Amino acid sequence: MLNVPKALLETRVKKETLHRSGKRLLLEIAGALELSPEAYDIRSNKGGDGVMGEVTLHSDHLYLMVHVGMGSELKVLYRTCKGRKDYSGGMNHFIGVPELASITASERFLAKLKQMTSLGIREANHQAA
Repeated sequence: MLNVPKALLETRVKKETLHRSGKRLLLEIAGALELSPEAYDIRSNKGGDGVMGEVTLHSDHLYLMVHVGMGSELKVLYRTCKGRKDYSGGMNHFIGVPELASITASERFLAKLKQMTSLGIREANHQAA
C-alpha cells in the first residue's frame, strides 16, 4: 500500500503543496517498486503564474507525472518510456491521486507499474541482442 501524503487528498491543493507532497508520493512509489536512487530522476516544473506545474519521476522504463488534470483533480500520468531522454513514450494512463489512498487501488497500480517496467526491460534486452 502507498502512503499518500494527506495534503494531496485535500479538495484544494496549493502549488507548493503539489510540488513538495508530489515529490514525496513519487519517492514512495519508487520505494515500493524497489528502484535504487540512481535508477530514476525526480524533477519539479513549477511553471509560471496561473499554472500548477507538475512533478515527474523518470526512469529508464517508466515515466510518471503528478499534475492537476481536468476538473482540477490531482492525477498521476504513467507510461512506459525508452530511456530518460524519451519524453513521449508509450500510451498515457491516468489514475486519480485520491484513488491511491485505497489499499486495493494502490496495490493494483503498483502491480501495473511493475509489469510495465519488466516489459520495458525485456524490450530493451531484445533490442540489444
